[in-house]
Amino acid sequence: MPSLLQDLRFTLRMLGRNRLFSVAVVVTLAMAIGATTAVATTVHHVLLRPLPYPQSDRLMRVSESLSQSSQLPATYPDLMDWRANARGLAGVEAFHEQDLTITGAGGPQRLKATLATSGLFSLLGVQPLLGRGWEPAEETSGHRLAVLDHGLWQRRFGGARDILGRTLILDGEPFTVVGVLPQGFSFVPGTEVWMPLTPDPESYTRTAHFLRIVARLAPGVTAENAARELTIRLGVMDQEATGRAGDRIARVVPWHEGLVKNVRGQLWLLGGVVILVLLIACANVANLMLTRATARQREVSVRVALGAHRWQLIQQFLIESLVLAFMGGAAGLLVASWSMGILRSLVPEGVQFQGEPGFDGTLLVIAFVTSLLTGVLFGLVPALRVSRAEARGALGGLAGHSATMRGAFGSLLVVAQVALAAVALVGSGLILRTLHSLQTASLGFEPRDVITAELSLPAARYPDEAGRRQFASALLDRLRVLPEVEATGLVSTLPMTGRNNGMRLSLPGESEDTARTRAPIYVRVASAGYFKALRVPLREGRPFVDGDGPSAPPVVLINEPFAQRFFPGRTAVGQRVKLGLGDGTWREVVGVVGAMHHNEVDEQVSPELFLPLEQSPLEEMALTVRMKNASGGTFSAVREQLRALDPDLPLAAVRSLDEVVDATFGDRRRLGSLLAALASLGLGLAAVGLYAVLALAVARQRRELGIRAALGASSGHLRGLVLGHGMRLVAGGILVGLLGAALVARTLTGLLYGVSAADPVTFAGVPLLLATIALSACWLPARRATRASPLESLRHEG
Repeated sequence: MPSLLQDLRFTLRMLGRNRLFSVAVVVTLAMAIGATTAVATTVHHVLLRPLPYPQSDRLMRVSESLSQSSQLPATYPDLMDWRANARGLAGVEAFHEQDLTITGAGGPQRLKATLATSGLFSLLGVQPLLGRGWEPAEETSGHRLAVLDHGLWQRRFGGARDILGRTLILDGEPFTVVGVLPQGFSFVPGTEVWMPLTPDPESYTRTAHFLRIVARLAPGVTAENAARELTIRLGVMDQEATGRAGDRIARVVPWHEGLVKNVRGQLWLLGGVVILVLLIACANVANLMLTRATARQREVSVRVALGAHRWQLIQQFLIESLVLAFMGGAAGLLVASWSMGILRSLVPEGVQFQGEPGFDGTLLVIAFVTSLLTGVLFGLVPALRVSRAEARGALGGLAGHSATMRGAFGSLLVVAQVALAAVALVGSGLILRTLHSLQTASLGFEPRDVITAELSLPAARYPDEAGRRQFASALLDRLRVLPEVEATGLVSTLPMTGRNNGMRLSLPGESEDTARTRAPIYVRVASAGYFKALRVPLREGRPFVDGDGPSAPPVVLINEPFAQRFFPGRTAVGQRVKLGLGDGTWREVVGVVGAMHHNEVDEQVSPELFLPLEQSPLEEMALTVRMKNASGGTFSAVREQLRALDPDLPLAAVRSLDEVVDATFGDRRRLGSLLAALASLGLGLAAVGLYAVLALAVARQRRELGIRAALGASSGHLRGLVLGHGMRLVAGGILVGLLGAALVARTLTGLLYGVSAADPVTFAGVPLLLATIALSACWLPARRATRASPLESLRHEG
């Protein structure tokens, strides 16, 4: 211990005398350790840390699928059967979301509500902060109860403790507040009020897939076992209802996995790049440490001559490395704390950090471990190399040999830095190229100059289709006459929002069994002016017109993928389709519109069918207004027209359609920006490392260069020597880096769109960028080489 303290005091004195060196090392490490700590903390919180519910690893997401389709929500009969017969589940609860309008003090406001079964809170192990939830009897009897989210309780009611028993007017109906949830509870993100899921025999049928199921596995049961059991139950229910087993399959996956599956690859990629940057920083600092150790070679040799053991020398240099690493780590905490706010934007909804971004126990532990490993990594090699000094090195002078060895090892570190930077740049470049492909891809509509908003008609004031139809017609008539409105329309769901409503499709001449096994078709409702407002091309037939009302023949529009799949090689116009199974209304196809992206751009557009709003009036809808210029003042006029129709009806989510589209790219744009920033940091560190090696080489060979100048070497020749040495190192690093990048790029295939893992633009652009930056880093040492004095060199030789 006394030896350690003595070495520590000596280290602090040495670093104090070499402030420029110390600052350079600490700043380099602060950026690298800070970035690494922030990314590692995010990975821990999102991918590794369990959800804040008891035994959260046993919480499962249950859904259904057909043999040819993607996931479907469950039906209410499925829920009841699984509750009664599924032995592999210790609890099964359900919920679904809808928008409501709250009126009264504070003015009208749109709220996101979640209707849930009575046991959901207890299944999650959550107790209300105030009051209670609801009992099964209250759920089935239709009691109008409400449990408030903590945020809504604070914002709208000021955190009043007497909130229990108050009456809220939601969609024109009175609801009694019976509870308030604790702060931080966000199982269904964005929910502001919870209400009982009351059974509705008319709409909760075996074909109505709208329930999201959360279940807890019974002890000793795996997700695979539960999925097999639930699939058997689906077959039994289909057999009882139709006489045949059907093709429905139950899917049971951990709830946490369902939340993070879309971000897992992004975070691991970010983690990989930040590790490359940390390695580049370690190589950079190791070079600086070797330079400083070479300058202290005589000191080390004297200590050996006086009896110092090799392990004592290693201890001294490792202490210096660790002190610098922990100083960099301490400064890196500030970088990490700031970076956490940016990284939170990559966190999917439903996965919550505990507390606000900043200092917490996880971040401090990760910063400590990263600093410790970094200090050992960049300090061990210099310590081992310098500790090999012998006593005769002080007397016989081995500085030249040491410098030569140091130069060779320093060059190797530069090659490694360039290679690592190349890998990071290729990975970042592929993601940025993917983002560009997404942003320039055809959407099937024109979002520019379109303003959107969402509105919901309360059932109490608009109880029937006639009232909803009259409201929609009156609103559109008012908006069309505004001087700066070019076109306007209403639709059930906006494009690029991922909101879909699937229904069974029947075609003439096919059996009900065939229709039942077909994947549900996405169905949307749109007004006559909607496609004009979004400039969706009409490929065949006609659009909806005002005459497509309730007394007119039932009609539909379909998109191109629908026509290509179900009516290949023939005209779709005039064909008939039916929604649902059994008895129903046959509808005539009157037109085919272009394929619009309603989900992610990199997903294939599915077959879709549009119903006219006049024939299928909506309670919840989105307003689209194409303006001659998208000014805020013009949309104020839209608000005034709505207020004139219904002063208690708020517009929610008012934004441009460009913003709706941009939101779908948000995660990838932020990922691309972070990767570009990290890769640029790695590139900068590699350039600094190259500059340091060449500057040292020029300083070490100054006499040799001066002699060459005295013997007639031109400035261009001397400059070329230095540039050639530097660019050879860079070329070696680029070659190794591109080979490594080619291997790494194959793992990124799932994150790419419109670009291959061997994208020639990226693989050609990265070497060009590296060579350009490297040439700039080499230029200053090369210029210094031309200033070597021949006279001074000759005097030294003499």
